[in-house]
Amino acid sequence: MWLFALFNALLLATLLTFSHGLLKWVSTHTNDSYLQTMLQYWWAMGLAISVYVFIFFYYAYILRSVDIAILYPVYTGLSIIFVFLMGIYFFNETASIWQLSGCILIMSGILLVSGVIK
Repeated sequence: MWLFALFNALLLATLLTFSHGLLKWVSTHTNDSYLQTMLQYWWAMGLAISVYVFIFFYYAYILRSVDIAILYPVYTGLSIIFVFLMGIYFFNETASIWQLSGCILIMSGILLVSGVIK
């Protein structure tokens, strides 16, 4: 059962990371105004919103068969780590020792909450 929960948490976290990446990518394109940027990259904004909507309904569907006490912490923890890594690798953001330590603590929490470590 925990493997099913982990798979779905990974899928949800990956999709959420993708949508955050799209929004970050749009924000890196500067125009005269924010409205002009949104109009030029409407397709990316629409895709990000569509992914958010899919995540919402998929999450509600998966909760029928997975404990929320496992799925939500694992999904959100993985999302934080994935977004952090995406920022480093795709947007050349810097990482501090504090952020890396926080990711290690989040990973430890995920392992404890998911039941992998007992």
